[in-house]
Amino acid sequence: MKILYGIQTTGNGHLSRAREIIPYLLNRLQVDVILSGPKNQLRIDFPIQKHYRGFTFYYRRKGAINWWKTLFKNNPFQFIIDVIKCPVHEYDLVINDFEPVSAWACFLKRKRCIALSNQYALSLKNAPRAKKSLFNSLSIVKYFAPSREGYGFHFKKFDKRVFLPIIRSEVRALTPSIGDHIVVYLPAYGLGKLEKIFSHFLSTEWHIFTPHVTKLRQHGNITFFPIEEQIFLKNLANCGGVVTAAGFTTPTEALFLNKPLLVIPIKSQIEQLFNATVLHSMGVTVLKSLKKKNLPQIKQWLESRKTIPVFFPDETQKLIDRLLLDYIKGQLALDQL
Repeated sequence: MKILYGIQTTGNGHLSRAREIIPYLLNRLQVDVILSGPKNQLRIDFPIQKHYRGFTFYYRRKGAINWWKTLFKNNPFQFIIDVIKCPVHEYDLVINDFEPVSAWACFLKRKRCIALSNQYALSLKNAPRAKKSLFNSLSIVKYFAPSREGYGFHFKKFDKRVFLPIIRSEVRALTPSIGDHIVVYLPAYGLGKLEKIFSHFLSTEWHIFTPHVTKLRQHGNITFFPIEEQIFLKNLANCGGVVTAAGFTTPTEALFLNKPLLVIPIKSQIEQLFNATVLHSMGVTVLKSLKKKNLPQIKQWLESRKTIPVFFPDETQKLIDRLLLDYIKGQLALDQL
């Protein structure tokens, strides 16, 4: 059996999850991997067949999507060409982690494609909603990488097709301790905005990881770090709290390590608003934005340092067993038609 595994490279979550899942698949099957999206700084442990340009969201330095830049810096004509040329017909099954090229190729060529992403959870009937007016907006996520079937990941199991988060092995191996510094990962914000806000808390040591620097910078009680996996993990294990966007991977790892967590969803990012709603229901502190008016809430969070108990067992083998069993059942049903 030959599998094509498509992975979105925006952020670290899709690749870090694939690094855990693919070895389980390789124990039984042949797997080819394609990527689409921007270059990613996360280490990749498996050969890549093709890295497509795909579709990338660009952000302003104030925590919001830059829609004009997103519109004009992406190339829809190249995307269409890549979809047409993507060789999904050469594979028995396509697995897709929010990767649009292979997803659309399967949709147009009527090839079976199984989604395997936290975004897929948004499409499920029992998924919590941020607010009713967002229901139609969720179609943006569905159409970005369409799939008629799949499995989602989230902080809670709200559907039989939802699994708890897959934690990368490096994080499970950490021995956490409570340090004095706070880790900040808000890549959609510029250095000036971050320094302006966090410099108000002079008694707190801030370790800010950002794609906007290439070497370490020190500004008073704030240290800016470039994105480097091992340094980030070391800081994450020994920090006294985490401030991050409402993505999926970093909040998951912070909760797993029993760290106080504060999240700030990126504006207009439907998935992040959804995640923030679920995290808030769990007791996590959520801010609408990183603004001066929210300084009292940040201060309150620093003083409370409340942790949220979670249990995220390793369900990777269980997931793969179910995926392959459902695939076989589906193929048998198709053969009987």
